[in-house]
Amino acid sequence: MLRIDGMLIKPIQRLTRYHMFLSSLSKTCKELGYTEASHEYSAALESILSAANHTNTMMWIGKMENCPLDLSGQGQLLKHGKVLTKCLAGSLKKGRRWSTRSQKPSPCYLFLFQQTVVLCRTSENCVEQNSPHLYYLNHISVNQVRIRDTIADNLNTFEVHKLENIKVGISVMGQSKPSEHKKDTKSGVIMRIECESENVKDDWVRAVNSEVKQLRSMARSLASQFTSLP
Repeated sequence: MLRIDGMLIKPIQRLTRYHMFLSSLSKTCKELGYTEASHEYSAALESILSAANHTNTMMWIGKMENCPLDLSGQGQLLKHGKVLTKCLAGSLKKGRRWSTRSQKPSPCYLFLFQQTVVLCRTSENCVEQNSPHLYYLNHISVNQVRIRDTIADNLNTFEVHKLENIKVGISVMGQSKPSEHKKDTKSGVIMRIECESENVKDDWVRAVNSEVKQLRSMARSLASQFTSLP
């Protein structure tokens, strides 16, 4: 026989049921003519649905394979979506390793956290088609990011560069040959991302640059506080 705590739903399970309660309240208030109350319950309903969706997304990301990061410690998830990438191979020009045109782009997922950008390879999930399997490929700290948003004549592509002391020759897929490593004290390509449209690319560039700017502003503020101490 189950104890009472076994029959009660857990707090995380309630999250998926609140929307039914709030939806019913909003509908009833609307029928009774309580328009303002109906709008308030509708707003609460949207917040609950958003929280439930975010919870499901984080549970899906938490199943990422071979990830060396503690994703729960990377700050809030700000943006994620499908992208295409190519292994960076070919000749080295001006600190960049260019991809060959013959290479076929690979479907991936890109995640922007407050502290980190993470790139994953994907494969089909037969059980949950909307949640493909994720396999870690690469990551870079946001405070080391520089975005190059104009790549030749490809308006849908942008590059993620790593600042300071990096090793040129690291591919988008996180693979490299030791003999090809070369120090570059400025920046080098870590990821080359192709989006489905120029608008989507612009959204990604704005989101990443906004977070980079915010982190660097915070760093400058903290530095000025320390230097002003007696």
